[in-house]
Amino acid sequence: MTQDADQQRAITPGEPRDTPARGRRTTSTLTSLGKGRKQWLLPFCLSVSFTVAIQTLGLSEFLPVPLALLAAAGWGIGIGLIAIRIRSKVTLSAWLEDALVVLGAVAMAFFAFGGLVGILLLSSALKSSSLSGETLVLMFLPSIPLAIMANAPMELLVVPVLLILGWREGTRRILIGAAAALYFVHRVWTYLVFASDRLDFAETEKSTTPLTAAERQQFYAELHLDDPRWILNLAIFAVFLLAAHFSRVRELKAATGSAGSQRPHSRSSMTKSEELGTS
Repeated sequence: MTQDADQQRAITPGEPRDTPARGRRTTSTLTSLGKGRKQWLLPFCLSVSFTVAIQTLGLSEFLPVPLALLAAAGWGIGIGLIAIRIRSKVTLSAWLEDALVVLGAVAMAFFAFGGLVGILLLSSALKSSSLSGETLVLMFLPSIPLAIMANAPMELLVVPVLLILGWREGTRRILIGAAAALYFVHRVWTYLVFASDRLDFAETEKSTTPLTAAERQQFYAELHLDDPRWILNLAIFAVFLLAAHFSRVRELKAATGSAGSQRPHSRSSMTKSEELGTS
């Protein structure tokens, strides 16, 4: 009787009743694999596409485009497969997801507020008639390694991995997707508009002679100090900060606690029913 009930429960809807048990297990396994693939395939493709596009733009400054594309694709696929493997480990995935959201918020806070301070500083310096090109370069150069230190983990790790780990139903998935889209615009904007002018400026301007008014205006334009990109930085920071509120670890602990509190209740219910049956 019990064996027949187990066999009936194992039958997949729409499957003939006389299907052998081994065939039913194979069908069930293939179905679960298909569902699992649907869960990670879209975020994996988004993650790899993000990495390939951004890293190709960045590496093409130093490498031929085919090599840059190959290197970007290799990293994107590699980090995506690692993220998929981590995603199957619930606790590790939850802690890593929360940590990457916090790291994203910190990095974008640096860009939003540090970038705004830098714009104000350089804009004020360019109003000085005694400012030389060398002094302006020395004021600007420290921001380049700091920007690289903040951008590298965002491009290579935070956004690609979060697109996979955070891809589940809920508010946080929407926030992570929005942050990734805004950051994608941010990086494309930077590579196409800012990077070439700033790198040329940092490498070529060495003059100790005070800049003329025309030169100061030229450098103001080349540095794009009137560009509102810092507002985009602030928006991305706000999205990451809001995403940090929806903690995956807290959600997991709440679910675990809820499941634990239900077990004693169910056991006591069974005991009462057994007593009633006995009496």
